[in-house]
Amino acid sequence: MAEQTAPPSPQGPRLPTVLAPMEGERLADDLTWTGVEVTGDIGAGVEAADVEITESRLVGCDLAGTAVERLRMSDVVLDGCDLSGALLYDALMRRVELRDCRMSGTVLAGARLHDVRFVGCKAEEANFRSIQGERVVFDDTILRGADLNSSTITDGALLGCDLTRADVRKAKLPGAPLHGSILDDLVGADHLRGVRIDGTQIVPLALRLFAALGVAVDD
Repeated sequence: MAEQTAPPSPQGPRLPTVLAPMEGERLADDLTWTGVEVTGDIGAGVEAADVEITESRLVGCDLAGTAVERLRMSDVVLDGCDLSGALLYDALMRRVELRDCRMSGTVLAGARLHDVRFVGCKAEEANFRSIQGERVVFDDTILRGADLNSSTITDGALLGCDLTRADVRKAKLPGAPLHGSILDDLVGADHLRGVRIDGTQIVPLALRLFAALGVAVDD
């Protein structure tokens, strides 16, 4: 039996011991937040550009439907935030962790992600098309119908995720473990070259591969 390789472990956010509380502030153009703990509605439906957040924690923040161009985050934790339908264009994230966030329909297409972890998030129909990532881990995250088309993630993992109907065409996920993830009706399963699966995933993945290759099982 082959030795199981440990899953990737992104570097965690580096936060100051004490964060300055902030409530009621809203996203705006050319905004910079550093060393703060932010709560409340900070940008639902807002349009902004050139937003930079560093060494901070966002707790229960409402960002539903916001549109931000050139979002920059480094050493940030988002805990229980609502990013449903958020349009995050040209985003760059370093050492960021998203915990229990609502991300249905969130657009992160083309984002650059380094040491980013999604834990317990709900990201149905989220758009991760063409993201470029290093050490990106999706853990116990709902990705039903998510778009990972043409994404490239090195040292990544999708562990215990629901990937039902997710689109992985042209995706490059070399060596990524998919252990515990639901792979039913996966779109583009034949593009998952080099990923690692567990024994319970052989049949559902094989069925999608057969479908992609036009193989019919005829008794």
